[in-house]
Amino acid sequence: MMNKLIVTIFMLGFFVQVQAQHNPQFTHFMFNKLLYNPAYAGNRDALAASAVYRNQWLGIDGAPVTLNFNVHTPFAGDRAGVGLSVVADKIGIVNTTFANLSYNYRVKVGESAKLSLGLSGRLEHSRMDFTQIDGYDEDDAFIMEGIAKKMKPNFGFGVFLSAKNYYVGVSLPTVLENSLYTDAGFESVYRTFYGMGAVILNVSDNIKFKPSILLSYNRNAPVDMDLNASFLLMDALWVGATYRMGDSVDALLQYQFSPNFRAGMAFDFTTSELSAYTSGGYEIMLEYLFQNDDKQTTNIRYF
Repeated sequence: MMNKLIVTIFMLGFFVQVQAQHNPQFTHFMFNKLLYNPAYAGNRDALAASAVYRNQWLGIDGAPVTLNFNVHTPFAGDRAGVGLSVVADKIGIVNTTFANLSYNYRVKVGESAKLSLGLSGRLEHSRMDFTQIDGYDEDDAFIMEGIAKKMKPNFGFGVFLSAKNYYVGVSLPTVLENSLYTDAGFESVYRTFYGMGAVILNVSDNIKFKPSILLSYNRNAPVDMDLNASFLLMDALWVGATYRMGDSVDALLQYQFSPNFRAGMAFDFTTSELSAYTSGGYEIMLEYLFQNDDKQTTNIRYF
């Protein structure tokens, strides 16, 4: 029974990743925008470095484990931004690593808003270790042998509009319809489009409310939606909850130790049929803003 479950989990995650070509899911999506949209690079108005570790579907062998590292900064008098996002993702016998190098150009819109137009170049690498599979039928031609590796380039683009109290963006991180896994007999993948947005609302002097949304559309998969509602208390403590459509309900807790440094955790509670086998997963997030000689970071940046 457990072996069948492991195979089912592997194939489910594999087909979602390969045929839909989604970026990995993150509960901290609202603090991890560079992964989805290259036009976000530099929008923290300082050199920013962040990392997110995600462990999904606890208790199930071969479940996804993902690490994402981002670094980005403005330059050219804040008229442009550049960033690097690296993801290492493991699910079952599949190890996927990709790196996005992003660039954008920003223009003022009105008195306070900025419109960013971004491009990214992407290098994707996959490694499938078929030696870890024990087939029931050794003569099954579908079961490959050895280790398969492949590397492919890709590119993407995005648009990001932001102001002090809101942002909205649309993006296509992978324009090319290629697959890292065609040698294994799988069909080519399809493009995934992302839409994101958030707003900060003042509830009182010490409480702010921030709803956030991340939408993804792929013609070969259902529309996905992550909807988060978070409260910021005393400009220091984030407390929130996320609904991931058809998958989980998530709790998020984050603390702003200083205007430069924050850390957070998120806990996913599975609501799909997988809830019979796992209670969910968790994430850990860290971010640091490096001090700019020309700008002293005295207030936290919401976006």
